[in-house]
Formats: sequence, C-alpha cells, structure tokens
Amino acid sequence: MRIVLAQIFSLLILVYSVIGHSVPVAANSSLVETEVITLLGSETRTLPKFELIDHHQKTFGKDRLRGKWNLMFFGFTNCPDVCPTTLSEMNSIVNQIPARGRAEVKVYFVSVDPERDKPELLAAYMSYFNPDFTAATADLDKLKILTSALGVSHKTRKKSEGDLAYTVDHSGYVVLIDPNVQYAGLFFSDRDSVDAVARDLSNLVTQNSDE
Repeated sequence: MRIVLAQIFSLLILVYSVIGHSVPVAANSSLVETEVITLLGSETRTLPKFELIDHHQKTFGKDRLRGKWNLMFFGFTNCPDVCPTTLSEMNSIVNQIPARGRAEVKVYFVSVDPERDKPELLAAYMSYFNPDFTAATADLDKLKILTSALGVSHKTRKKSEGDLAYTVDHSGYVVLIDPNVQYAGLFFSDRDSVDAVARDLSNLVTQNSDE
C-alpha cells in the first residue's frame, strides 16, 4: 500500500510540473530499475541553500550532502510510532548494504519540532538507532526552505482542546537526495521492504561509481 502511495505521489508531482506549478521535481538519478524507491523523473531540481543545526551543534547545509546518497526523514522525537520505526528500518537498510557501498549512504533525521527537539535531545535520540546517523533541526522559517523544496508537510496539533500538550502531523516518506544534491526519489519504509530498499541503494551506488 505504501509503495502504491509513493508511486501516486510521484505521478502527481510530474503532472503538476508539466502544467507549470512550482512543485519540486527530482532528477532521474539513473536508469537503474528500482523495486521500492520511486525515482521522480528526468528533470533536475537541485536543492536550494538551507541552514540547519545538527545534533553536534554544528551548521548543516546542502554542501554536507554533496558526493553521497542521502536518506532524509522528517519527524520529531516525541513521535510515538512512525519515526522510531522508520529510523530502525533505515538502520537495517544501511547495515544490509555491502561495506564499500555503505560508506556512500548517509542518513539524516530532521526534526519538525524545534521547540522541543534541541541538539542535546536529538543526540540522545540518535544513540538509540545508529551513531552514524545525523539529526538536525532549525526554526520553522529555516525549516520551510527545505521542507518546501522536498514537498514535505508538517503541522502542529493540540492533542485535545485546552491541553497544552501537542503533537506534530508530518509526511511519512523517506526522501532520497543524490550526490549532486538533487531531490532524486522517495519511498515509504516498512519492515517488509528493508531488503528491497537496500538492493535499490546498492544498485544506485554501484551505477554512480561506474559512471
């Protein structure tokens, strides 16, 4: 079901781009056939400049993405289900990529809840999944530059009327950014697709190194 939704989403992006709407369209990263990752077309759309702060309290911009295949997921540390599940699955995906290709794949978790998710908390959160993963965030205005470019949505919502506690509704797919810092594809992660996503990434890395 998630795979079908991803394919429908990518088709909508392409349709909107044809009729002139300002919707991010990814470069067709390759002619590699993928099982799960939906590649988003032949038009190149390079990411704009953006500035986040990572969990080491260092500036994180688009240059950090250059030269690698990047998996980026947007969520928040208080997320009860899809965020920890997706990060756990991405850890499994990365560990299934052969060692040589694994070094070419980076994973990023971007919090859309900057009010609560400070760098110290993000650092602790990443320790549960993989020490090589990077978490980052920024104020909402700076986040919007990146989320708009990637078509990622998020919205703060109170848990109940009069309650000070809140949650954040957000997109549930993983974004693929290629070594040229182009929005290249997306996929919905689930336990059953881990092996296939790892194969897709291995093939993309291999093709890129052969070019």
